[in-house]
Amino acid sequence: MIVFLDIDGVMVHANPHRPVELDADGFYKFNDVAVKILQSTIYFTKDQIVLSSSHRYRYSIAEWKEIFGRRGLNFKFLSILDIVRRGPKVQDSVGQSDRISRKAEIFGWIAANKVSEQDVVIIDDDKSLNDLPNELKERLVLTNPYNGLIEQSQLHQVLKRRVKRKL
Repeated sequence: MIVFLDIDGVMVHANPHRPVELDADGFYKFNDVAVKILQSTIYFTKDQIVLSSSHRYRYSIAEWKEIFGRRGLNFKFLSILDIVRRGPKVQDSVGQSDRISRKAEIFGWIAANKVSEQDVVIIDDDKSLNDLPNELKERLVLTNPYNGLIEQSQLHQVLKRRVKRKL
């Protein structure tokens, strides 16, 4: 299984009215419930985690593995969502930008890597993902950014696999 994983609004809240707590290593402290949900549903030695967060370029893969490991998530297969932008730059209010939507990034990665929709799970709070094709939208766990990943049943329904332990 390939799991696209966001951080803000999934592993930590994205509530602008509350500060996000930092862990000892200086990166965000993950929500304990979100960590337990992933621990109970993700196969750490089989599933491939693709970090789709806007933070993904802050650290190397080795550093990300350490960050996740210190939080109890010892992913064996971890990569970052890296899309080469094709076409002209998009004009925004600040000027020229290479930014593309999370939907376009994930959809592009899946197409470029010729991955079946049934082998994908997307855990994110980005509302642009509501516009994914139905086959992929069925593989989406869209979290509330103010809370993050707090419902094991959401992920369980998409994965359709036995959980290691019920929360």
